[in-house]
Amino acid sequence: MSQELKIVRKVLMGYSFNKDGYEYRFLSINLDEKGWSYDIVVDVTLPVEGQSYATPVFSGHIHEILNNIWKYIGTSFSYSEKILVNGEEPAPGGVFISETKQNEVTSAIRKEIRSMRLKTNLGYLAFNVNWKPSKRFYVLDDVYLDFIFNLELFHFSLDGSNAEPNLKIADDVAGAIRELILDNDNLREQMNNVIYDVMSDEIDITSIDDLYYQVIFSITKIDGFEVDSKWGNAYDLEPDMFI
Repeated sequence: MSQELKIVRKVLMGYSFNKDGYEYRFLSINLDEKGWSYDIVVDVTLPVEGQSYATPVFSGHIHEILNNIWKYIGTSFSYSEKILVNGEEPAPGGVFISETKQNEVTSAIRKEIRSMRLKTNLGYLAFNVNWKPSKRFYVLDDVYLDFIFNLELFHFSLDGSNAEPNLKIADDVAGAIRELILDNDNLREQMNNVIYDVMSDEIDITSIDDLYYQVIFSITKIDGFEVDSKWGNAYDLEPDMFI
């Protein structure tokens, strides 16, 4: 066993390290097969059993702990990590959102954004929004923790006058509206801020590099008519889209 490995094990194993309410214990530290870096196993104890978590937050904390150790021992090293949560394998995809938090997110975004108003080629389009969580409600996608919704839109108006979407081209209407929402920075920021506000007490990502909350959505109904709002041919409203 190398002298460095002895020192690393001595300063890390057998101790608990606390970061933002999480408790970290290094269960094993070994050289990899090539002897170039360390394979480490770390168990994370949650502040509250059953609460939401995302493993990139743990990875950030582990790096902070190791960075402090490197200063202490006077050298750094490469490593790969295996994370356990309360002694068990983490949730699939490395993220778990409790049912309570899922309900809080849905309730908050419904309360915050009940309607939208968009500037379009035809004038100002306004409508009410019903937010429905997708069957797969959340997913960790690279650096984004996505919350996925299906949107049902109804009670349309153009420049203050009632308007009816042309259901003969309903998919194109939905696709164009989706593009307009995505292009509206204020709306996207408002949606994402709801997630930050609700989740921050359990998954605070503000100090973690390269991890962000994001709302992903599809439009599934307009005026009760089922639609497919995949990327369409139109990026703004066209004259025949409302009658």
